[in-house]
Amino acid sequence: MEERMRKRRGYFGSALKITLGAGVALGGSYLLSRIGEKQETETSLSRLEQMLAELAETKENNKGNRKS
Repeated sequence: MEERMRKRRGYFGSALKITLGAGVALGGSYLLSRIGEKQETETSLSRLEQMLAELAETKENNKGNRKS
């Protein structure tokens, strides 16, 4: 009887370790994907800001040329 309980605990411990390992792997991959997604968004926003600045500069230059 005692040996059976010991085996059950061993199986339960192994199953728990496998489950925790899978959870850590899935959680880590999720976090990495979110970080990558955030970096892509920041890059896109940075590029948009740069385009708006260039557009504003071009608009300023066109106004200056018209007044001359």
